[in-house]
Amino acid sequence: MLDLIAQGVLAISHERLMVVDSKKLAAQPTYVTDLSERLQASTSQDESLEADLKFVTSWNVANALYDGIGGGLLKQGLTEKKIFQNNLIPKVIYLPLDESRTQVLADFKADIFSGVPAVTTRNLYAILEQQDALKYLLPASELATLTATFERAVATDSRYQVTQRLVEMAGHVIQMKKFEMDGWLS
Repeated sequence: MLDLIAQGVLAISHERLMVVDSKKLAAQPTYVTDLSERLQASTSQDESLEADLKFVTSWNVANALYDGIGGGLLKQGLTEKKIFQNNLIPKVIYLPLDESRTQVLADFKADIFSGVPAVTTRNLYAILEQQDALKYLLPASELATLTATFERAVATDSRYQVTQRLVEMAGHVIQMKKFEMDGWLS
């Protein structure tokens, strides 16, 4: 979703997620088809931003994106393919190679320390921050410096504030789905 906003395909308008360039949306890779259909269906209804983000809990969307992106990363030699068996159903997973993981983290930190992080870095930071995952990637001393540098860089950036709000809202939608599933299982 954040990549599609950065590409000018989606936008937030009047507390709604809107498709602003349907030609660019149609030109996305085929693994984006399920997401595209969900987006077009939800944006045609008169609902809320929270309702528009319900697609983030769709297994069909998640699996299509995971397989599409994972396959692309495999072709680039950045991941390795493994078979994971859960509930007797084998699933292909893509594990990042150690070199790939190290390079992504190095690029992420370098971009933040440049003082002008790219939109993709800002998006990744927002997701990692919302998931409380940054502490698993960096030692506390480095994380404090990185966080301070990042916060200075985005302090007056209204686009990042929108990104944060979207990531937080998507996190809320996911959490509510977990509660719903836990309630159903009880």
